[in-house]
Amino acid sequence: MSREHPDTGPTAGMTQEQVAAAAENLINRGAEPTLQRVCEHLGGGSPHRIQRHLTTWRDTRPTPPRAAPVPPDDLVDALTREIARQVAAARAEGEQAAEEARADAATLAESGEALERRVAELEGHLQRSEAERDEARERREALKAEAEHLSGELESERRAAREAQEALIQSRQQVAMLKEQLEAAQQERLAAERRVRGAEGERVQAERCQAVAETQRDAALSQAGEKTEQLAGVQKELQAERTRHRQEVAELRAEHKERLDAVERTRQDALKQAQEAGQRATKAEIRAEALQATQAALKSRMDALQVQQRQRGQKG
Repeated sequence: MSREHPDTGPTAGMTQEQVAAAAENLINRGAEPTLQRVCEHLGGGSPHRIQRHLTTWRDTRPTPPRAAPVPPDDLVDALTREIARQVAAARAEGEQAAEEARADAATLAESGEALERRVAELEGHLQRSEAERDEARERREALKAEAEHLSGELESERRAAREAQEALIQSRQQVAMLKEQLEAAQQERLAAERRVRGAEGERVQAERCQAVAETQRDAALSQAGEKTEQLAGVQKELQAERTRHRQEVAELRAEHKERLDAVERTRQDALKQAQEAGQRATKAEIRAEALQATQAALKSRMDALQVQQRQRGQKG
């Protein structure tokens, strides 16, 4: 806590006229105008400045004449010479002592004023240092609060990244399962194609049988007319069997196409979900790295402020 400088009080602007008036007032009251009495009469002020004004007043004040004693007539000549010599010597000695005292007082006054100015400068520096210390403390608290807030955000981003990573793992598992289903569907499609090819072979075989039958029918017709109705029935049965085989093949193809389309849609949805989960995980990792870099920068700033504060404390 800084003390008040002497030149900052109500008597900081003490003038030569005020000091001279106080000294004259003390003389009129029959008191010697010493520095302490003048300061008490003025109610305070800078002792060094008052001493300088008091010295100036003494130098400019005329010396009042003193009444010389009148000795007897027979001693006037001898006493006059002796008194004149002693007075001259005492006056010279007194003037020399007074001059030395005035010079010492002026020197002390100047030194005192210089010290007071130095004290004022040091107190101003101390006040600025305290203000800078308080400002640095507030900035450190603000940076600490910001670092804590960023730490919370970083932890939230890390949790989000872990959740996104888990979602990505689940999506990958779903994609793997859908791949297995797709492979199974492809195997089933191949089996269906084999069944279709078998049905086509049966149809071809049936057509061959029909051709054989027709040949046999023609031969039978040429041989016997009674087998005409029997051959016609066989032909109808063959035609119906061939129609039935064609319908089964068409149904198998339509069913297989629907299953393949459903599997493909499921696979596309799973791939889309996996890509979105991967993008979320990448964004979360980027934000986490940015928050870590910001936290490191804030810690560096806090360390630099603490170093500056310690250096200012050592200088102070």
